[in-house]
Amino acid sequence: MLTKRGFTLLELLIAATIIGILAMFATVSYKSSQADVRVAGAKARAEMLAGAVQRWNLEHPAIWGLMKNSSGGSCSYQGGQGESNGVQNLIRCGYVENGGWEDGYFFFYVCKGKAGNCVDSPIASPQVCMTGTAALRDSRYDSGYWYCLNLTNKGETLGN
Repeated sequence: MLTKRGFTLLELLIAATIIGILAMFATVSYKSSQADVRVAGAKARAEMLAGAVQRWNLEHPAIWGLMKNSSGGSCSYQGGQGESNGVQNLIRCGYVENGGWEDGYFFFYVCKGKAGNCVDSPIASPQVCMTGTAALRDSRYDSGYWYCLNLTNKGETLGN
């Protein structure tokens, strides 16, 4: 009587194919979750930036121009018309911490209404918008991604 020892070549090929298919699904799922985590982190940064804009507006309700920094010197903040350097100006003026704003995946804009860089906003009067770049490498965001918010409203959209 013959006893079977080991596996046949066919059994090994089938097992390898099944493992390969499972690995493919795991990789795709991992890349998708990576993009979701980046988007969630960027949304949190955008909300932090909107809070900084609100603090500035509360301290300077009638002025959208010069303000004082923590050392007493003047700090120029030109946040109108959706200027992309509004983030750097808020950092320089001490309203938001430096770091995490330029990660290669998102651009952040300080807006004063739906103008300039914020013209494609999904809400009517945004204060802060972020837009995703192609570096996200997730087909869901290939047509463009916008997340904008103000004091009372948030909105996001895929595509233009």
